[in-house]
Amino acid sequence: MSVTVNLANESYRVKHGGIYEQIKAPTELVCAKNDSAAFQVVLSSDLHYSVSFGDVDWFSHTAKPFAARSAGKHERVRVVVDSPFETELHHVGLVTDDDLVKKGDILLNQNTIETPADSLSALWCEVLVPKDAAAGDYTIKVSVFAALYEDDEALVKEFTLPLQVANYTLPDKRGLYLNLWFHPCSIARKHDVVLWSDEHFEILRKYIKSLAKLGQKPIIIVASDIPWKGQDCWLCPEANGNLFEYSPIKIYKNTNGEFEFDFSIMQRYIDMCTEEGLDGFIELFGITGVWFYEKFIKKQYCPEYHEALTLHYIDKADGSRKYLRDAEVIKAYIKALGEYFVKTGQKDRVRISADEPADIEKYRYSIQELKKLMPDFKYSCAINHVEFIDEFKDDIDESVPYLRCTALNYESLTKYKKLYPDKKFLWYVCCGRAPLNTFILCNLLESRAIGTMTSFLRFDGFLRWAYTLWNDNPRNDARYSLFEAGDCYFVYPGAYGGPLLSLRYKNLLRGMVDYDLLEAVRKKKGDDTADEFIKRICYFDHVSQLLADEKKFKKTEELYCVDWETYNQIKKDMLKLLAD
Repeated sequence: MSVTVNLANESYRVKHGGIYEQIKAPTELVCAKNDSAAFQVVLSSDLHYSVSFGDVDWFSHTAKPFAARSAGKHERVRVVVDSPFETELHHVGLVTDDDLVKKGDILLNQNTIETPADSLSALWCEVLVPKDAAAGDYTIKVSVFAALYEDDEALVKEFTLPLQVANYTLPDKRGLYLNLWFHPCSIARKHDVVLWSDEHFEILRKYIKSLAKLGQKPIIIVASDIPWKGQDCWLCPEANGNLFEYSPIKIYKNTNGEFEFDFSIMQRYIDMCTEEGLDGFIELFGITGVWFYEKFIKKQYCPEYHEALTLHYIDKADGSRKYLRDAEVIKAYIKALGEYFVKTGQKDRVRISADEPADIEKYRYSIQELKKLMPDFKYSCAINHVEFIDEFKDDIDESVPYLRCTALNYESLTKYKKLYPDKKFLWYVCCGRAPLNTFILCNLLESRAIGTMTSFLRFDGFLRWAYTLWNDNPRNDARYSLFEAGDCYFVYPGAYGGPLLSLRYKNLLRGMVDYDLLEAVRKKKGDDTADEFIKRICYFDHVSQLLADEKKFKKTEELYCVDWETYNQIKKDMLKLLAD
């Protein structure tokens, strides 16, 4: 038998068929107090093998104990991590990427996995350093044992890894204004629970907790049904990706012919998110910038209303579900929604949100009409048309330009940011290939560099369009024909009733910490010192240099550092500067 073992850094992504010689072990781990440091144990065997952690036993149901090696004997491998602090261990699950290669991304909860002969597997190891830890140098020991089927274990490999804990304590909450759009209906479908039931809310809370740990600030509310028309999922049923979202607001027509609006489920969701630390805006989607396709629904339910809202209600007279087709009733619904937020003291927190409106005149008219129904409310907008930035600078309280728009209009954006210091400016990437994306195919350090890029831009935060939109079998196959693999989610649905985190999630979280450290350096030592750290990651002086031309980005490797050791050294240098 032959077990091969090595250590890898937290931005390594295991692949089946990957080349073992390319793996680089981290030289040391560095972190603050109230922080964590992570590495991976990468294994392989010339036999079918299992990998376990902890004091467990495992016999394979697929192994052939009396067969020759070539027929699939089972080698049992066990990893023991001896750390001075609490350590979380997760096997890295692999998913099929667009290039048909199985790649590591999911952080699994079970403590044993099996892997075919001559294929790599990886174990994620994260050391959690508490606030009250003593600063200083520590050592982590990794021991790997192996046994052929019923034999006793033997020590195969032992590693020691230095851990330096700096005399600096991270704040409990991340400072970057992170806005990852959240999709509760997708969660209900994947976990086989009734939408908005108590069981659904129990599961939602676990996902919200994971968002809060990343630094999520806004609460996403969809105030009409299917405002994105399922992201065109109906165009490719072979992908088996149901991406439709439905409103938590219930509408009824009583037996007297009057309409009633029930906001209780929406409020329960808002309260739960707030309890878990989401203290940003309430982003209200579905009442402006609503998508419409004639190929999906031949005509609007109410052509007289300027937005293609889908609003269903239950008619209590006969118990049937129907759709609002009267413009005056739709206006009454929107007015009641606004009055509810005013009455409950939440108006100042609400932002009426739009996703990439394409028609300036239509969006201007929509805002004008909404101001009559919901006076004095504020707006936010994800923008992929450069002309919107200047056109609506006075109306939009939270501007979120696409990265290319940011690159082309950075001077204007920075001018507006100075003129309107109380407004928020975020940036986003999605869908098409651009630097700092979070697809499975991307280098994991692209997820991490998002924090550094936000500090470079001097923006408030970062947005991405989907946290939990899944295809039919995301834990096995990440492909979805309308989007690149991984575009629609950061976490996976776990069988235990909560999210399974991912390597992309962990590297994005590391980037959020980088942002906090850079801003702390900026506050303590000034802009020049912070910028010197940023220049070691960002290989450009101006954001316009991201572009090869007005439509095409340069390659990530030309623009950003993709060497983990460099990030680790920068973090070490920043912590030394910030140390108490």
